[in-house]
Amino acid sequence: MTRRPDETALPGMIDARQRVTGRIPYAMDVSVPGMQHARLLRSTSAHARIVRIETDRARAVPGVSAVVSGADLVAAKGLFPYFGPVFRDQPVLAIGKVRYLGEPVVAAVALDLDTAQRALDLVEVEYEELPAVFDAAAALEAGAPQVHDAPPPTGPTYADIIVHTQAGTNICNHFKLRKGDVEAGFAQADFVFEDEFTSPPIQHVTMETHNAVADVRPDSITVWASTQHPFSLQSTLAEMFGRPAAGVRVIIPTLGGGYGAKGYPKIEPLVAVLSWFARRPVRLHLTREEEFLTITKHGTSIRMKTGVLRDGTITARQSTCFFNTGAYADVGPRLIKNGGFGTGGPHRIPNVWVDSYAVYTNIVPAGAFRGYGINQAAWAYDSQLDMIARRLGMDPLALRMQNLLVDGDRLMTDEPMVDAHFRELLGTAAREIGWSADEVPVVRDGRVRGKGLSCIVKATVTPSTSTAQAKLGEDGSLYILMSSVEMGQGVKTAMAILGAERLGLPISRVRVSEPDTDLTPYDQSTGSSRSTFSMGTAVRGAVDQIRGQLFALASDELEIAEGDLEIVPGGRVAPRGAPERGMEFGELVRRSRSGNLLGQFIFRTEGGLDPETGLGIGSVHWHQAAGAAEVEVDLATGKVEVTRVHAGVYAGRIVDPVQAELQTEGNIAFGVGQALSEEMIFDHGQLQNGSLADYLIASIGDMPGEISLDVLEHLEADEIHGIGESAMPPVTAAIGNAVYRATGVRIMDLPITPEKVLRGLREQRSVR
Repeated sequence: MTRRPDETALPGMIDARQRVTGRIPYAMDVSVPGMQHARLLRSTSAHARIVRIETDRARAVPGVSAVVSGADLVAAKGLFPYFGPVFRDQPVLAIGKVRYLGEPVVAAVALDLDTAQRALDLVEVEYEELPAVFDAAAALEAGAPQVHDAPPPTGPTYADIIVHTQAGTNICNHFKLRKGDVEAGFAQADFVFEDEFTSPPIQHVTMETHNAVADVRPDSITVWASTQHPFSLQSTLAEMFGRPAAGVRVIIPTLGGGYGAKGYPKIEPLVAVLSWFARRPVRLHLTREEEFLTITKHGTSIRMKTGVLRDGTITARQSTCFFNTGAYADVGPRLIKNGGFGTGGPHRIPNVWVDSYAVYTNIVPAGAFRGYGINQAAWAYDSQLDMIARRLGMDPLALRMQNLLVDGDRLMTDEPMVDAHFRELLGTAAREIGWSADEVPVVRDGRVRGKGLSCIVKATVTPSTSTAQAKLGEDGSLYILMSSVEMGQGVKTAMAILGAERLGLPISRVRVSEPDTDLTPYDQSTGSSRSTFSMGTAVRGAVDQIRGQLFALASDELEIAEGDLEIVPGGRVAPRGAPERGMEFGELVRRSRSGNLLGQFIFRTEGGLDPETGLGIGSVHWHQAAGAAEVEVDLATGKVEVTRVHAGVYAGRIVDPVQAELQTEGNIAFGVGQALSEEMIFDHGQLQNGSLADYLIASIGDMPGEISLDVLEHLEADEIHGIGESAMPPVTAAIGNAVYRATGVRIMDLPITPEKVLRGLREQRSVR
């Protein structure tokens, strides 16, 4: 990491003491007078028509205030019981039929959880089984069962979403990218290689499970929720209840992790509906097992056809991507765009053809996940690049370096690449693990070691909007109002640093708000590694307005031109070179008789892609990362141990060095788990490993013994690049490539389990 001389003066997280003492307030800590508790009865069928639901006995249980089914939602006047960030396709409770095993069918609200469960135990549900489909490719075959009878309705949505549905199919959405002439590019190539790679659905496993409290009254709706998108939730609830957004208040305490799982509404619409029926505040807090039935990462299959010259220059690429979006769309229609153009990677490819599909199936819905489609894309293209290198007899590092984008090259979306650092990042990664083109794997004591590389590029949501407000009080304290969500990534600390430095204040004199849609200004989302850049720019703009007001006030008081004034440490404005003549901020505010100074700034990014060609401006700037790994493979058992990992990201300007390192280390942990063990296993729609007793996330014992980081900073460019998720995709791909280089076994389907490695080794022996 490039270090700033003054970095030792930077504080830790502003809420560090609360964290280590367990005093951070989470949504799960919210308690409202009169609050009752909800439990859910879930579907036992993957696809079935609901013939009958009997709830009379459940409603008669003492202490039960409401038992609600889909039929009750349909009969309710003034309620639109569907939601979704793109398509309004997900009912609050199953209406008419169930579309995946585990879908909520009936909810009970009672004085306590045990009473609610006793009520649900008395509910009778009769199903008429329907044909189901679980695989995305099978769902697109002629005659496949239809998950939805017709394309679901859309509503107001985000500017970057391109919608191409197809009636009579399970195609939820189709993203197309057409750049150059792909057939001419293949004709020009000396070799054309075609391979297929898959990634399984996986779970986010946030420490805090989904939970919310709702208090719906005739004139107001208040929701306390664990969500990354307060204003998206506000607009969803306003639409569902037919109320103005001003009558819907969403309050977001600190989250216990998000990773995309808490992006967009999930359980909150249901909790609000239950409060409406029960006429009292209601809490719903999912169990860990219920998390597995709420949202997942997209399982994906990518067929990739790449043309290259004899020297390794890429001439063309065609990618066909099938993202299994499950029973409901969630944000799949947008994610396939990022995953689709992401299959080009950080490479100079003149001719590109991409078809990326979000496909409905009868499994748990899939949505955003840290990396947002680039995990699946990088696994495919960087695995294939290593395969191509071996086929051509080239050094995998040299092949990558030859094709990496440099400033002025055109990205997949045909926009110019600027501020490119791919070669620097990848070169550092290779050096850190001692990469050598001539290194031959050596077997010692039945184990063999190998090294692998990967390099990725990732977009941030574009266009987008963030608004910040700031106020300077009569004592010189700075207050920052914003709606970015703190979920462990340190966004509150970053905003405090950015605000404090504009006024030369110590961070102890800065306070940063929690999101509250009644009080804090609009922010589009906390995700896509955008907050420090987008909200940070808004915060700096708002504080700069206050700075300007301070200069104007000091100019009048000191009778000195504004251009001859400066901010000096300790919260003072003074003539240049004469700090002793300065005035404190608080004194200037008091003399203004305004009570406080206010600033507000709206930061918008611009861009968008053509709906037919996928060309245009895909990202306001492109996040860059590289990874390298060394593994040791036990040839007797197939077990892979990751011994060393290097992760490098380009940060532009680093705001908080400690958090930058921790975010990158967290990405390594995610990457190792996805490479070696994580997958949700379904059998005809039934999840087989839906608990942490069976689902294998990476533990501390799975972490590499050696970890190195390169958080690259270029201070001459003050622009901040998000790093919250960029380092994860190359870690997974680098591990796969290291296993390949060590053993010659190419695993095409994640995760890289011992069984798959052993199978590959046996196949090698049988060929010999």
